[in-house]
Amino acid sequence: MGVLDDLELRLDNANRAAATHSTENPTADAADLAAESPWEPPAGIGPIPHHLEERARDLLVCQQKLAGEIDGARRVTLRHLAALRSVPSAREAKRSVYLDVTG
Repeated sequence: MGVLDDLELRLDNANRAAATHSTENPTADAADLAAESPWEPPAGIGPIPHHLEERARDLLVCQQKLAGEIDGARRVTLRHLAALRSVPSAREAKRSVYLDVTG
């Protein structure tokens, strides 16, 4: 398998994992998204051949887009966690509990 083929396959797998993670199992462990081993460039492959440069650029753009989407999802998750942590977990039975959702 060629280097770009391998990177494209990894990108497809990461896109599927991210989509599944956010829609089907939002509480899944983040390790599920990083199940594949880290990519290591093969030794001695040299520069990208001219006829593959556009494909490599497109792949880079797609990787950067996915990285941005994952970062955005991470920020939303952190805000949700902060909101959940702001809700008291225990209360006295004699006291009324009100949750201010506007401020």
